[in-house]
Amino acid sequence: MLTLNQDIELLSQFAVKHKGVNSFYFGNEAEADTNVKINYPFMNAILQNQSIENGIVSRTYLIIISDLVQKDLSNLNHVLSDTERICWDVPLYMRQVSNSGLVGSFKVDMNINVTSDTSRNDDDVASNYFDLTISSPLGNDACNLPIAAGNILNGNYIYVGGSMAGDFTVEIKDQSGNVLQTFNTSGVYTVEVLQQILDTITANTATIIDPIV
Repeated sequence: MLTLNQDIELLSQFAVKHKGVNSFYFGNEAEADTNVKINYPFMNAILQNQSIENGIVSRTYLIIISDLVQKDLSNLNHVLSDTERICWDVPLYMRQVSNSGLVGSFKVDMNINVTSDTSRNDDDVASNYFDLTISSPLGNDACNLPIAAGNILNGNYIYVGGSMAGDFTVEIKDQSGNVLQTFNTSGVYTVEVLQQILDTITANTATIIDPIV
């Protein structure tokens, strides 16, 4: 399974390798210019949601490709054309990486819908954006904790025959079968042991032969 950090690294490496992208930021779009130096054209990736279904972990990212536009908008169409083309390149690059088998099994949804925008932030930019979903099998990467009878629940339960017992009443009987006391399970009980009983159990008895004067 690809981790979130590995997804981010894949997207970051696309930005590094692509000659049409000069800077990259993962996170909230509004915080980008305070955390990185933005050099346009700029790629921003934002995590939208995460899910798992039938053992497949999927994460969807909002990918935004933006570039500066002249004050007179003379290069607006040029910017929109270039940023759109970069959007198409992202899933194509991810598919190439997936097919290489170098980073484990994953796949990218190649069906994307690209939307153009001229008012995403305070800079004089135009952009194109789309949702990209990266999926990979969970496989054996699940948390592997020891599981055995007696260590799943805490010690306040009674286990019978390797499984936890349900509600029942415990009876304390004497040697003649008489019920001396009953109590329910899952409780805390205090027993006062008399010294005479202790002496009897441990055979710690004493016989007085001569009377004491």
